[in-house]
Amino acid sequence: MARRSDERDAARAEYIARMEKDGEVNLRKLADDLHLKYDTVRRWKAKDGWGPPAPRKPGGQPGNKNAVGNPGGGAPVGNENAMKDGAYATIFFDKLTPEEKQIVENAPRNSTELTSHEIGVLLLREKYILDKIKEYQALPPDQMITSSVMDMRVPGGRGKRKRDGANQQIGMYQKETPAQRILQLQEALNKIHGRILSAAAQMQKNEMDKLHLETEQQRLELLRIRATGEIGEPGDGDKDAVHE
Repeated sequence: MARRSDERDAARAEYIARMEKDGEVNLRKLADDLHLKYDTVRRWKAKDGWGPPAPRKPGGQPGNKNAVGNPGGGAPVGNENAMKDGAYATIFFDKLTPEEKQIVENAPRNSTELTSHEIGVLLLREKYILDKIKEYQALPPDQMITSSVMDMRVPGGRGKRKRDGANQQIGMYQKETPAQRILQLQEALNKIHGRILSAAAQMQKNEMDKLHLETEQQRLELLRIRATGEIGEPGDGDKDAVHE
């Protein structure tokens, strides 16, 4: 099964974020902002069913008695019976460790901070990739690097001496040259650069929106002064005013 691309997941996340903020999304503008083709984004939206999940009726199935005896007929608050790997675990703040609480408290609180944090993470990943490219460039061109191994084994021995996987049946080893590794890393680097450009464009948009809001507030204040003749004194707020 082919691995989903980062661009596809990022496009869906950005679509949902804009939908939650504005209530609607211009799909063509979204594609332009992410440097993607409009038809590609439209196909992803239709195939993946972008949007918030449909509301689910709370409670178990008719006749279900798993929660009998619990207050309100449900599991106790903080119950973790269904937790497997934590990827979809419900977060209860009072159960977090001090380190986890610190991560939550230090999380960005607005879109500009979040975008800046994302750019920082991307730049760090860029550094890791560039460092790895330098390592491969320092290797001999004809050196082979193992990229994948498939080792199929069968039981060996008899009776008490029988051991699973004792005898190798098939061993397949795929190897690559440093140049091949560098090419793969450069492709990953190009994706990182694309995401950095998208994040920078989003940050610029946030700054322009903020400037537009401040300008609009100043315009409205001038209109108010013209209409009322009142000019608020610095530090007095809206309580005191000076009449012309």
